[in-house]
Amino acid sequence: MELYKTEHIFSLSTGDVVTKRNLFDLIQYSKVENSEYWSGNENAIGNTPQQGINWVGQLPNIKAVIIKTRDGSYEDDGWTDTSKNFYHYSFKARNGEISYTEKANEVLIKQPQQHYPILLFTEASTGWHFEGNFHVYEISDKS
Repeated sequence: MELYKTEHIFSLSTGDVVTKRNLFDLIQYSKVENSEYWSGNENAIGNTPQQGINWVGQLPNIKAVIIKTRDGSYEDDGWTDTSKNFYHYSFKARNGEISYTEKANEVLIKQPQQHYPILLFTEASTGWHFEGNFHVYEISDKS
């Protein structure tokens, strides 16, 4: 499936695959006025395409969080059950330290109050596999 505007990401169905190039370009150029991916400031995708956490819109008006994850990114990340109802995802960390005020983490922390969807993508050989819409169920510190 090809995504030409940020709004197209909301019409994905579970199991759809988006090429890595297409999702990269959507994230990169959604914030570039007059690009083919531009659909207004309110639909700009925050953060860089290389990051695992991106967001649509600006705080406090986030429309969605985009999570891109690869096997082995973080030791504890992955499905918690075979039914694929729950995915454990680690906060972004630098040198092993989590900053809860970093915007990438902040959009996840605020999701339970704001109720925007988390759009989960897992890496596949053919691109990014869309797993569906999720929400934050629990936030915990790993001890």
